[in-house]
Amino acid sequence: MWNPSIRRRRTARGLTLGELLAALAVVAVLAAVAAPGMAGLVANRQSDAASEQMLRAVRYTRSLAVTRRVTATLCPGAGERCGPRDSWHEGAFVFLDRDADGRRALDEPVARRMPPLPRGYRATWRSFRNRVSLSMRPTGLTDWQAGNLLICPPDGDPKGARQLIINAQGRVRQARDSDGDGIVENADGNPVSCQGRSD
Repeated sequence: MWNPSIRRRRTARGLTLGELLAALAVVAVLAAVAAPGMAGLVANRQSDAASEQMLRAVRYTRSLAVTRRVTATLCPGAGERCGPRDSWHEGAFVFLDRDADGRRALDEPVARRMPPLPRGYRATWRSFRNRVSLSMRPTGLTDWQAGNLLICPPDGDPKGARQLIINAQGRVRQARDSDGDGIVENADGNPVSCQGRSD
């Protein structure tokens, strides 16, 4: 019969120093194996985030043009006027381009500013008509500017590159890796390159 006044003696349980060291060694080996993979995962996530940031900017520009019924322009740079062609990494802004010239006059309001790309990333805009900026008309079409925006990681590895492809109708899409080599292909089906433009 069970007597509540009699308590069973519990023995203390724990790990020995040898067991703790063995467990620590296993964790260290697993961390060493996983660390390079994690670095690649973080780099890919940063590339995806930079691409998404620019994709949202292009879509916002088109939406603004259609809803406000005025040309809207997306420009590189962080200042009051459009920056040079190679300043997309510094940030970008969208403005109501009332005279539809692709350059911001000080009386044309800025609708939105985008933050800089992650440190070391570069973005290059190439389009028909060779303009620094991207303009969308009130119809949602580009101003005859079919082109692409190539976003490259700090190390220039094409596996970390992302590209936005914009057609003359104003539709934007992200380039895909259709052949499974880890590098996205441009509109012509060729792998993108951060060292020299392949498109």
